[in-house]
Amino acid sequence: MRRSGGASRASFYTGWMRATASPAVAVISVHASPLAPLGRGENGGMNLAIRRICEGLAAQGHPTDVFVRREDRTSPDEELIAPSSRLVRLRVGPPAPVAKGDVRAMCDEFADAVLRHAESEERRYRVMHAHYWLGGLVAQHLREHWGTPWVQSFHTLARTKARAGLPLDAVRARAETELIIAADRLVASSFSEAKDLIRLYGAERDRICVAQPGVDQRLIVEADPERARHRLHLEERRVVLFCGRLEPLKGGDTLIDAIAALTRDPAFDDVTVLVIGEDSGDGRDGGGERARLQERVHGSGVADRVMFLGAVPHDEVGDYYALADVCVVPSRTESFGLVALEAQSLGTPVVAAAVGGLTEIVEDGVTGVLVQDRDPVHYADAIGSMLNDPGCRARMGAAARARATRYTWSRAVDRLLAIYERLTDAGRPAASPCGYPDDEVAALRSAS
Repeated sequence: MRRSGGASRASFYTGWMRATASPAVAVISVHASPLAPLGRGENGGMNLAIRRICEGLAAQGHPTDVFVRREDRTSPDEELIAPSSRLVRLRVGPPAPVAKGDVRAMCDEFADAVLRHAESEERRYRVMHAHYWLGGLVAQHLREHWGTPWVQSFHTLARTKARAGLPLDAVRARAETELIIAADRLVASSFSEAKDLIRLYGAERDRICVAQPGVDQRLIVEADPERARHRLHLEERRVVLFCGRLEPLKGGDTLIDAIAALTRDPAFDDVTVLVIGEDSGDGRDGGGERARLQERVHGSGVADRVMFLGAVPHDEVGDYYALADVCVVPSRTESFGLVALEAQSLGTPVVAAAVGGLTEIVEDGVTGVLVQDRDPVHYADAIGSMLNDPGCRARMGAAARARATRYTWSRAVDRLLAIYERLTDAGRPAASPCGYPDDEVAALRSAS
């Protein structure tokens, strides 16, 4: 699968073209490889979403080329994600991980590398789908050369983060504003994100489409909670789960303070907290978010209650969702909230912040509890009530599992295909609606 030039490259591409007779979609990701291990560095829901979308497009006969920056010296230049979906690693910048703030300066060089790659293969694309604001900067440059329709997904937004109390990245916010105006279509992962595009950036409703992520059914089929329980010696323990990249945005400090408050009551002496994930690039300054959380754990006197497991391969994380009695998602903001959805798909009720897409995934009082503020005592109360009522927990778990079935990757793929077709079918008006059911149209129109 490695491409190293000359005959090997010609052989790879000849075989590739036989498998991809229809025009491909150019997916611009820059810093987030769909094949990267999740839970480390910047690798999270965006990486997974790109991978599952490309797999779904391939299954329906729509090829994709996913362009990312090479971050090591050993990975192949090209690699298959799925049949007719390939990952292209471009040699831009150093062959090592780079902070997202430093990737911005590489975007023009990255765009030029994409242009050279496409030209070398005489490759033409039906549409571009850019991810994150950095991908948008590249796509804007590419459209000047190709004239190809451009679909933009942001995943997170600078002004949404600032509204949640995090520092405003003014450079990013200005760039996002320009990209929102320039792109042909905007794809949001939740109606909450769509409303932020409208309210915080002035985006036009008719250019926004919502394609909510789905649940990987392999997580459900292959989950083995007893395997995880035995491995971690958690027999006769009740388990609270936190899963995600470790950075201030995810609210790990709120969970630790909540557990400290909860376990002052000896009735919760059997509670163990599992923390899955490693530092993100946003959490490495000053020693890293994991180090800060561990220090907080020791300072709160709950060191014997909290286990930091590091990054866990995504195909094993279902074991932990199924093992947990409660999954806690105390994020300051979430565009969607994939962890909450995946936990619910395994029948685990969720205690989550009442922010962003979490308010769409978690049905308060039915599949879990939405906490309206960041008070750790309120989280402790919600977690404790759920742990102390097995009957309620079972009812919520059943409802959570049923609710999660609404979200599928195939549905997300169908939404994106509808967008691509509207942009490339000359017989359809460019500003036509995105095919929402009536209730979803009403939800989007409620933004002001």
